[in-house]
Amino acid sequence: MAQRLSAQGLAWEWVDGVRIAAMEDIPPEERNDLEAYGVARLKQAPEYVCRVTGCKRAMRRAIERASACTEDWVLILQDDAEPVESLDVKLKELFRRVPDEAACMMLHHGKRGVEERDGWMRVTGDVRSMTAFALRPSFAPVMSQALRHWGGEADRIWERLVRNGASIFSVEPMLVSCSQKGSDIIGGIPELKKFWE
Repeated sequence: MAQRLSAQGLAWEWVDGVRIAAMEDIPPEERNDLEAYGVARLKQAPEYVCRVTGCKRAMRRAIERASACTEDWVLILQDDAEPVESLDVKLKELFRRVPDEAACMMLHHGKRGVEERDGWMRVTGDVRSMTAFALRPSFAPVMSQALRHWGGEADRIWERLVRNGASIFSVEPMLVSCSQKGSDIIGGIPELKKFWE
């Protein structure tokens, strides 16, 4: 990741992941709404719950750092993000034309939960991905607070933010792809083998 960003002239800062040793280290309200890919066992399985909660805490760290930035936009990428060529140029163009009301721009997501309005794809519902997004530093405290009081997986927070009035846009075509092969969260969990193989 560092090489890819540096090669495009993008300044970056690494935010370490958060390792959680035991379920007892996680308050119930921080894990009481996990979907766990629809696999009931995983909602109480340390190998899933500790990983997904650690990921959410690391994402909050990154978002909290973004709130202190002086730039107009901050790009957040997970370590499995694969940016397109010339991401720097494409981001500059995007940020020149993005509506003032946009608090956040998703650069990667599944294809559901978005609809076109006024020439822009807007997040309207259940969008899943924390792989890559850009947010305004002024929106970072709102997003961080929402994640702090969220008992589900971090990538499910978008619908809640939109319901609470946030203007979240999606970029088409997406500027980042990802692979869950070797994922820190789901890797090695037999029920989720189809995602990480």
